[in-house]
Amino acid sequence: MLYILNVLPVLNTELEWMLIGERLNSDKSLYSEIWTNTGPLSSYFYGLVHFLLGRGQFYQEIVAFCILFVQTILFTLVVNNNKAYAERNYLPGLFYAVAVSLSFDANKLSPALLATTFLLLAINSIFRHIDNNDGSSEPVFEMGLFLGIGSLFWYPFPVFLVWALLSLIMFTPVKFNQILLLVLGFVLPAFITILFFYLTGSFDEFYAFWIQKGISLEFFKRIEVFEVLLVYGLPILLSIFGMFKVFTNSRYSNFQNRKQQIIVLSGIFALVAFFFSDNLATYQLLSLSPFLAFFMAGYFLHIKGTAFPEILFLIFLGLVLTINNFGVSPFIGKGYSHLEDMRIEKETEKSYIKGRSILITGPKNGDYFLAKSGSAYLNWNVSKFDLTNADIYESLINIDAVFQKEMPEFIIDNEQVFPKIFRRIPALSQRYERVEGTRNFRLKD
Repeated sequence: MLYILNVLPVLNTELEWMLIGERLNSDKSLYSEIWTNTGPLSSYFYGLVHFLLGRGQFYQEIVAFCILFVQTILFTLVVNNNKAYAERNYLPGLFYAVAVSLSFDANKLSPALLATTFLLLAINSIFRHIDNNDGSSEPVFEMGLFLGIGSLFWYPFPVFLVWALLSLIMFTPVKFNQILLLVLGFVLPAFITILFFYLTGSFDEFYAFWIQKGISLEFFKRIEVFEVLLVYGLPILLSIFGMFKVFTNSRYSNFQNRKQQIIVLSGIFALVAFFFSDNLATYQLLSLSPFLAFFMAGYFLHIKGTAFPEILFLIFLGLVLTINNFGVSPFIGKGYSHLEDMRIEKETEKSYIKGRSILITGPKNGDYFLAKSGSAYLNWNVSKFDLTNADIYESLINIDAVFQKEMPEFIIDNEQVFPKIFRRIPALSQRYERVEGTRNFRLKD
């Protein structure tokens, strides 16, 4: 109900995704005129959402819900069509829906969510390869292709190439040429993307902001580990119990055991991808969902009792929903503020910026919620080198070039970097005046 009522907190990363879509639909070029470290395919997907539906939290969450629904169906089909259990059932879909609803931020239209779709397709491909008796290498190439596409959505996703290689070597009679096909399939989307940005004149920025993207764990200190454990601890524990139930069951064939072990391996690499993410928000753990769903379902499939499984499931679901709702807002004055440092305020005291084009310095970008991005300097992490190093000639050249193309109506200078920039670039200083009583600046008429 919280998602339907559109009362979920808005995260600063989510707001940036909306702004990327808005700027792409304003004929701004990705990376050269939109400085962000969001993946290229994720960025263009946000542009498509904005083109079809417009900018808004509600639209993003509706699209995310639709993708989650498709993933739930897809995961059910992957498990049943490839006979990963002893018998066909719909519990995998049910528990996949639970696994992707553990935290409110998992229902955001994140790059991790978009990339997880291609992880499911890759799992389907390797399952098909295990069952394939004609020696065809097509599923192996498909798996590499899906992993390559997913890597253009979410930066840590390439770790699953190692998962694919290990899965092929450990659980299938793989040939050397099939490994080459896997790598070729993985590289092909990246090659096409590089060629696209080279031809559009944005390769240098694409290389700097995406290919050379720095891994930062700066959120690790601010997002307490116990919150991640609170959200995922119980499902992981239940999944471990499910692993024991599944692996000690004698009904499964050797082919089914291989598939189950591949799912376990995918869960391990999902955790690796999480710690390679540029922040440790819980939505970065969405690629763990296939592992959780498969073995939580396996646990309930193999426990005995007339009503015990149903009662246990209702208790488990109640705990999950309670933790989820407490993470959104306190209940009867109690709760925990999940992802507090990443939330934005939907209202602002700066009434003068509503509907205007602005530039914000610093990691807090909440003022964009009621305004528009008016500069290429969208993401602070990739912009701060230029904006905080006005003594470096190259940075001044970049700043001047950015402002020559586009001048925001207001500069919300949280980091107080523009006084120094204005001293270094007098021509730019003459275009702006300080907003009275603030540290911010207004474009002169």
